[in-house]
Amino acid sequence: MMNALIDAKPEWADQDTFEGDRKKMLRYGISIGLSIEELFRVADPDEILGLWAVAEAASSAE
Repeated sequence: MMNALIDAKPEWADQDTFEGDRKKMLRYGISIGLSIEELFRVADPDEILGLWAVAEAASSAE
Protein backbone atom coordinates (compact mmCIF):
# COMPACT_ATOMS: atom_id res chain seq x y z
CA MET A 1 0.00 0.00 0.00
CA MET A 2 2.73 2.49 0.91
CA ASN A 3 4.37 1.98 -2.48
CA ALA A 4 1.13 2.93 -4.23
CA LEU A 5 0.87 6.06 -2.08
CA ILE A 6 4.47 7.04 -2.77
CA ASP A 7 3.92 6.49 -6.50
CA ALA A 8 0.99 8.92 -6.34
CA LYS A 9 2.68 11.40 -3.95
CA PRO A 10 6.46 10.96 -4.11
CA GLU A 11 7.00 13.44 -1.27
CA TRP A 12 5.42 10.88 1.07
CA ALA A 13 8.61 8.85 0.79
CA ASP A 14 9.88 11.30 3.42
CA GLN A 15 8.49 10.02 6.73
CA ASP A 16 8.17 13.49 8.29
CA THR A 17 6.20 14.78 5.31
CA PHE A 18 3.93 11.74 5.35
CA GLU A 19 3.33 12.00 9.10
CA GLY A 20 2.42 15.69 8.78
CA ASP A 21 -0.08 14.94 6.04
CA ARG A 22 -1.41 11.92 7.93
CA LYS A 23 -2.12 14.13 10.95
CA LYS A 24 -3.96 16.55 8.67
CA MET A 25 -6.07 13.68 7.28
CA LEU A 26 -6.86 12.38 10.77
CA ARG A 27 -7.87 15.85 12.03
CA TYR A 28 -10.10 16.34 9.00
CA GLY A 29 -11.69 12.90 9.32
CA ILE A 30 -12.47 13.51 12.98
CA SER A 31 -13.90 16.94 12.14
CA ILE A 32 -16.44 15.34 9.79
CA GLY A 33 -17.52 12.78 12.36
CA LEU A 34 -15.36 9.75 11.62
CA SER A 35 -13.94 7.90 14.60
CA ILE A 36 -10.22 7.34 14.92
CA GLU A 37 -10.92 3.61 14.62
CA GLU A 38 -12.71 4.15 11.29
CA LEU A 39 -9.84 6.26 10.02
CA PHE A 40 -7.23 3.68 11.01
CA ARG A 41 -9.19 1.00 9.11
CA VAL A 42 -8.85 2.88 5.81
CA ALA A 43 -6.31 0.86 3.84
CA ASP A 44 -7.22 1.48 0.19
CA PRO A 45 -4.66 3.86 -1.38
CA ASP A 46 -7.37 5.58 -3.45
CA GLU A 47 -9.43 6.27 -0.32
CA ILE A 48 -6.37 7.60 1.50
CA LEU A 49 -5.48 9.88 -1.41
CA GLY A 50 -9.10 11.04 -1.60
CA LEU A 51 -9.11 11.83 2.11
CA TRP A 52 -5.85 13.73 1.71
CA ALA A 53 -7.24 15.75 -1.23
CA VAL A 54 -10.35 16.75 0.70
CA ALA A 55 -8.36 17.52 3.87
CA GLU A 56 -5.95 19.65 1.83
CA ALA A 57 -8.78 21.53 0.15
CA ALA A 58 -10.49 22.13 3.49
CA SER A 59 -7.31 23.49 5.06
CA SER A 60 -6.71 25.76 2.05
CA ALA A 61 -10.23 27.16 2.38
CA GLU A 62 -9.63 28.24 5.98
